[in-house]
Amino acid sequence: MQKKLIIAATSARAYTKAACASGDEVITLDAFADADLNSIASETYQVKIQDWQIEIDDFKRQFVKIDFTNVHGFCYGSLFDAVPELLNWVATKVPIIGNSAETLKKAKSFSFFELLDTLDIVHPKVSLDYPQAPDRWLSKSVGGCGGTHVKLAKEYDLGDYFQKEIIGEPVSMLFVANGKETQLVGFNRQLVAPTIGLPYRYAGAVGSLQLPDSVVKAFCNAAKKLTNAMGLLGINSLDAVLHDETLSILELNPRLSASFELYPNLWDVHLQACNGILTSLPISNSTHAKLTIFADEDIVIDRGFAWPNWTADLPNQDLARNRILKDTPICTVLAEAETAELAYINLLERAKQLREMMK
Repeated sequence: MQKKLIIAATSARAYTKAACASGDEVITLDAFADADLNSIASETYQVKIQDWQIEIDDFKRQFVKIDFTNVHGFCYGSLFDAVPELLNWVATKVPIIGNSAETLKKAKSFSFFELLDTLDIVHPKVSLDYPQAPDRWLSKSVGGCGGTHVKLAKEYDLGDYFQKEIIGEPVSMLFVANGKETQLVGFNRQLVAPTIGLPYRYAGAVGSLQLPDSVVKAFCNAAKKLTNAMGLLGINSLDAVLHDETLSILELNPRLSASFELYPNLWDVHLQACNGILTSLPISNSTHAKLTIFADEDIVIDRGFAWPNWTADLPNQDLARNRILKDTPICTVLAEAETAELAYINLLERAKQLREMMK
């Protein structure tokens, strides 16, 4: 049965596409209002972000424009990590589908690491106090996302906490939970696009990563313990650093994750799990990968530019986004192959090809 849903995220295209493919009608709130999002959503409202954080007053102004008649519920992505209390305001207008504002707040607070200690889950050393030897430490903003909140410790901002730097491979786990039990979707290799000011900026991921059995066990145990402790619902993800075979958990994302689209359509799985039911996962024989292409300088995209069919999150010409500012996203490149390594190679080749085309 078709449902009328609201989906809000910094980039809502992947979730909206999945929901529409499942037969639902979707109204979106999105920071970019990309062309391909507008083509599938019944309505799109562009919301303002500043330094990758939602502007609360603008969000409320856009949200109340929506006709809530027959709206089944509200699903969300990374837009609320720094302001979980905004979800409580949303809940006064329409039911939240997924984890509550309280769960998101707990996951995005410094006390989350105290919970990890209580559950005996390995994580990097963290502190609220400036480290005596800061060279191997990072500073992070509470509620930050996408790696844009991670800096060297000496560049900290007031209110940051500090984390001991761990050299290793950034990885993540996508899983689904029904409040008590968990189900593994897949492991992912995280990709970064560093700049001088943003050394850990998230740029994408490669799905279906194969990990050693001991690491798989550590990831799954962490997800299960956190689900039992926090009553997690629906799609969730865990970010971590893998050094040799030691897994250190960095953060929990108790909401729709960017790695969602690296797997076959999980929308119905997400909705069912939010109702307490774990269902069988769709199967794919391919490995998928995605990469955000950022502008190295201010550029203008020609209105007649022919975007390849393996690109997504395309600039909306109607909103004059043919002008792309330095260090902001241009689009997303997608790739797939039989293995994670081949998908990664294909992804890099396509990204290089696209940059050549845009020249």
